[in-house]
Formats: sequence, C-alpha cells, structure tokens
Amino acid sequence: MPQLDVMTFFTQFFWFSLGFSFFYIMLLHFVIPSISLVLKYRRKKLEFLALDINQKKENVSNLLTTYDNIIYKAFNSSKNYFAKVITHSDSWMQKSIQEINSKNDFAQANSSYLKAIGEKNFNFSVLNVSLKNSDKDSNWTKLWTN
Repeated sequence: MPQLDVMTFFTQFFWFSLGFSFFYIMLLHFVIPSISLVLKYRRKKLEFLALDINQKKENVSNLLTTYDNIIYKAFNSSKNYFAKVITHSDSWMQKSIQEINSKNDFAQANSSYLKAIGEKNFNFSVLNVSLKNSDKDSNWTKLWTN
C-alpha cells in the first residue's frame, strides 16, 4: 500500500497539511462569517417578530378589556333604564287607577259590570247544575227544544 510507504509519507503529510490549511482558511474567512451573518439576521428577525407578537397580544388584551367594559356599561345602563321604566310605569298605573277610581261615573260603571258578570256566572252555574241533575232524566233534551 502506498499510503504506508515511508518514502511517500512526508509528501503525503505535506500536501494533506497544505490542503487542510487552505480549506480551513477558506472556511474561517468566507463560509463561517456568512453563516454567522445569516444566524444573526435570523435571531434579530425572530426577536423583532416576538416583540411584535407581544405588542399585538397586549393590544388584543387591551381591546378585549375595553370591549368587556363597554358591554358591562351597556348592560348596567339598560338594567337601570328598565328599572326606571318599571318604577315609572308602576307609579303611573297607581296614579291612573286612583284618578279613575276617584271619579264617580267609573265606579258606578265598574260596579254594574261586576254585577253583570256575577249574574252571568250564577246563571251559568245554575244551568250547569241543572244539566248535571237532568242527566239522569231521559227527557232533558225537551228543555232545549221548547
């Protein structure tokens, strides 16, 4: 084998050292700086993107809290308006009832209306009882035909 020959050992070592040194210097001066430049650029870009994402997250968080506050205020104001409307309508209804009841004409009309309803209810219940009692009677249909 020529690699183990003592005669060619020195020349092989010389050319190996020269080639290795040449490639080492090429790597050291051209390839590694370009790789480090790309890595620095990527790191800075990632830092910028991370900062941008964090700022947007904060903006979204602020937007959500603002939205929640607006919704909370809207619900509170609508609840307050409903409470005001209910109290106002209750007071208006009580005032209107007192005003209408204070007039004598309405009180008489109301009493005659209630009296008429009571009489109709009484007539209906009497008719219902008589129909139930006449159910045993086979001639109950004669009441309606006459």
